[in-house]
Amino acid sequence: MEAMSAEKNTLGATVYKHMCIYCHGADGNGGGKAVDYLYPWPRDFRTGIYKRRSTPSGSLPLDSDIYNTIAEGISGTGMPAWKDSLTSEEIWGVVQYIKGFSDRFLNDKPALAVQVDPIPQATPESIALGEKIYRETQCSKCHGSDLKGRGELAYDLFDIWDHKVFVYDLTNPNAYKYGFDQKDIYLTLTAGLDGTPMKAYTHLTDEERWNLTHYVHSQIQGDKFEPAGFEISMNVTTVEGEIDFDPENPIWEKIPAHAVHTLPLSARNNPVNRIKVQTAVNDEAIAFRLQWSDPNPDRSSTRHEDFKDAVAIEFALGDAVLHKHGHSEPFFGMGNRAKVVNIWQWRADWQTEIETKKKLEYATDGIDLDVMIFGGEVNPVDSLNPFRDVPVEEMNAEGFGTLTPQPQTKQNILGKGVWKDGIWTVVFYRTLETLNKWDIVFQNERPVLIAFAIWDGSNQDRNGRKVISMWQKLEMPN
Repeated sequence: MEAMSAEKNTLGATVYKHMCIYCHGADGNGGGKAVDYLYPWPRDFRTGIYKRRSTPSGSLPLDSDIYNTIAEGISGTGMPAWKDSLTSEEIWGVVQYIKGFSDRFLNDKPALAVQVDPIPQATPESIALGEKIYRETQCSKCHGSDLKGRGELAYDLFDIWDHKVFVYDLTNPNAYKYGFDQKDIYLTLTAGLDGTPMKAYTHLTDEERWNLTHYVHSQIQGDKFEPAGFEISMNVTTVEGEIDFDPENPIWEKIPAHAVHTLPLSARNNPVNRIKVQTAVNDEAIAFRLQWSDPNPDRSSTRHEDFKDAVAIEFALGDAVLHKHGHSEPFFGMGNRAKVVNIWQWRADWQTEIETKKKLEYATDGIDLDVMIFGGEVNPVDSLNPFRDVPVEEMNAEGFGTLTPQPQTKQNILGKGVWKDGIWTVVFYRTLETLNKWDIVFQNERPVLIAFAIWDGSNQDRNGRKVISMWQKLEMPN
C-alpha cells in the first residue's frame, strides 16, 4: 500500500510540476509565475482551506471534492477542467500531492459529507418564501436585489488571504463556480465557501435553505448557458477550389463548427464563455474562422488608452501533440522555456487603421499620404500607422514576457474581421508553405495543438488581461 501511495505521489508531482506550478507555485502557495495575470488568485494549498467541499464549513474537503475541482474546473476563473487532458490516475496523483502542502491533512480528518435529501419540488409558494428569506438575510448587500452581483458591499469584500473578492452574477448560468442545478446551490448554502465572506447558512432550517435555493434557481437565465468543450478534437475540412480570408465567404456555411470553452484570467460578469472554430484547407492554404459573442465592438484606433477587441490563435511547435499525455507540450499560456509557441493575432484597431487609410487615400485622390501624416499639413488620425497593411501579426513566445514579433519579411498571415448583430467573425489565412523555422507546420495526418485568446475592449482587456482556452487537438485530413 505504501509503495502504491509513493508511486501515486510521484505521478502527482510530475503532473503538478508540468500543469499546475505556473499558477499555484512550486510550494503550493498560489504564487506561480502566472499569478500577476489572474483574478481571483490561485488557491494557496498550504492552509488546507478549500472553497469547494461537500463537507461542513470548517472541515477539510474529501479527496473526491479535490478530485472534482481538478476534473471539472471552476467556472468564471482561470482554473480549467483537466478531465480531458489527465487520466483519472493522474488526477488522483495530483490530489495526493497537493494534500502534502498542508499539515492539516496529517493531523485532521474531514467530516462526513453534507447529506442532501431528495430535492423538494419547487412551487410558486416556495419560491416566494425563498425571495423573502433572500431579503431578510440581506443577501442583496453582496449579490444585489437583482442577483447580478452589484450589492452595496460587492466591491469592498476580501477573503482571509486579503485578496479582493469578486461577486458573480447569479442570474448567469455560466458564472456558477460549482454548478447551477438546485443540488449545487443548496450545497453551497449549506457548506459555504470557506475563506470567503460567503458563509454557511446553517442558521436557516433545511426547508428554508431549499426555499432560498428554489428562489435563486428561478432567477437563472437558462437560455444563456453556453456549453463548450475544454479540450476537444477538431477536424480540418478539405475544400475544393480557392480559400480566402473573407469572413462572409459562403464556403463556411458547409464547414462544421466546434465550440471551445474559454476562461477569463481576470473575473468579470459578462465574459466570453466560448469561441466557435471552423477550419478549411486545400492544396495551397489553410484558413481558420473564429466567432464569438460581443455586444459592443471596440475598434477605435484614435487613442492609445482605449481598449480594443482582438483575438489570437496559438500553436505548439514541434512534436508536442504526439506526446501530449506525457505532458511534454508547452504551457498553454504562452509556452515555456525551450517549448516555443507560434501565435497569430488579429486586432480590431489595426483593421480600423487600414480601412481608414484606404478611405483617406481615396479621398485625397493622389496626395502623398506620408506627407499628410508626417509633414504636419494634415493629420486626420493621429495614431494612424501608414506602414500597416494587414490587421494580423505573427509572433513567437516561450514563456511569460517573451512575446516577440517575427521579422516583417517573415510575416505570412492574412486576416479580416467583421462585426455584425453582436458577433465578431474573424478569419486567419496562411499558405501551407512556411517562411520561418518558428512557423507552425501543417501536414496531412499530423495533429496540431491549438489554443485561443480573446481580448474584450468593453472589459478593459489588454496584454495579459483576456480570456483563453486550453490546448485543443486539430486533426489534419488524411
